[in-house]
Amino acid sequence: MYIFIINPTAGNSRAKEHYEKLIKNSIFDKIEYKTYFTKYVGHAERIAESIASSYEPGDIKTIIIFGGDGTMNEVFNGLQNFDVPVSLIPRGSGNDFSRGVKLIKSPIRILEQVLMDKRGRTYYLGDYQLLNKQKSRRFVNCVGFGFDAVVAKSANESASKKIFNKIKLGKISYVIALIKQLFFYKPIDLTIEIDGVTKKFHRCFLATINNQPYFGGGMKINPLATNNNKSLSILIVDSISKLKVLFLFGTVFTGKHINFKEVHILEGKDIKISSKTKVPYQVDGETGMTLGCQASKVDKPINILGTKVN
Repeated sequence: MYIFIINPTAGNSRAKEHYEKLIKNSIFDKIEYKTYFTKYVGHAERIAESIASSYEPGDIKTIIIFGGDGTMNEVFNGLQNFDVPVSLIPRGSGNDFSRGVKLIKSPIRILEQVLMDKRGRTYYLGDYQLLNKQKSRRFVNCVGFGFDAVVAKSANESASKKIFNKIKLGKISYVIALIKQLFFYKPIDLTIEIDGVTKKFHRCFLATINNQPYFGGGMKINPLATNNNKSLSILIVDSISKLKVLFLFGTVFTGKHINFKEVHILEGKDIKISSKTKVPYQVDGETGMTLGCQASKVDKPINILGTKVN
């Protein structure tokens, strides 16, 4: 059995149309499959929970998702420790997960690899717990604090986002939000503890815990972050002028910004970020306010099918 989870609002509300075109391919005549369509934000998580409680892992060959990073986040939080390979037909605005795992671009070729049962990439999800919450959750790409969270919120609420997504230039809405928020943003104080070692940052522009290099629709925010081991990488930008931020983000798509003296990259298995007052945060693009979080990698990796590199 193959399971398809479709977010019909992804891809400027064209994910359902893309799926309906795809199932006309003869490849679907060879498989047994079941399809679920999400109906509201958070529904993919409910669907995944139902799958995990209704099936044994061996009953399902692969779960294939039509959507973006947010849909992936929901599915993995619903599945929790349900051990089944996962693949993705990227139809979101950012699609940073697909970049991070080097996903094949052609949907048909992705499905061909899934059916051939080839092993994909080993991927360790992140696990985080907000300091003002009791329950831990999974993250796919990153947990960020400060400026990136403010920009993500502004981009998500932007009226122009759908327009740019429609013409496949979704990253521009992020860049516009970045420039807009730069004039109003005030740095924050953060205490960061990595494997028991504490550092304090008093003019922190942003801090992002990364599970792979990309965020913001293709920005190579942390080139040193990897998703195939048990360590997390955290990038911190501290004590930087707003003018210099523009130069920094001018190089972020190539990863050259890490050469700035204000940029620090640290690595560890257990990371705790805390603040005396609530600060803006984002998890895989979803935003809020918090006093901080604890983060680590999930013990057991998942298998992502449809990737270019095994």
